[in-house]
Amino acid sequence: MLDSNPMRIALSSCVLIVALLAGCGVLPDGSSIDHATAQKLSDSYMSDLVADRVDLALDRMEPQFVQAAGGKTKAESGLRELFKYCGRPLESELRHEETGFFVGATGRRLPMRAFFYAGKTTQHPNGVCFFAVRVVPGGDGMKVLGFGPLKLVSGELPEWAR
Repeated sequence: MLDSNPMRIALSSCVLIVALLAGCGVLPDGSSIDHATAQKLSDSYMSDLVADRVDLALDRMEPQFVQAAGGKTKAESGLRELFKYCGRPLESELRHEETGFFVGATGRRLPMRAFFYAGKTTQHPNGVCFFAVRVVPGGDGMKVLGFGPLKLVSGELPEWAR
């Protein structure tokens, strides 16, 4: 038999709404991150990769990323392995930005700005490969959380990539 007590139904509804708002509405997204500072970090990160200074690019990354990779030497080797997919960028042009949040394996939630770059690589002409750089706030300022090459395998490029 259903409980038809109007007070209990109203209270249950309020608890559900508060729980939803607390879980979703309070979560800051990347728009809470200073755009100019985040883009400057992202542009510097890409400049380091274009200059083949992966060691300097790693200094701009979240320390947990480097630690999880097994230290700076292994992290550099892993980053260079990514270049086998699309090549190392030889130039970069910012083409697109997105805001959102990142949820780590531990459940840690961080506001995030993502920057997408196009450019010629050691393997492909401009417009074939793109690079995503994700920026989050860190303990001592903003840090790059992740980097990844992107390549269109089939279908059409999104409007921002054309």
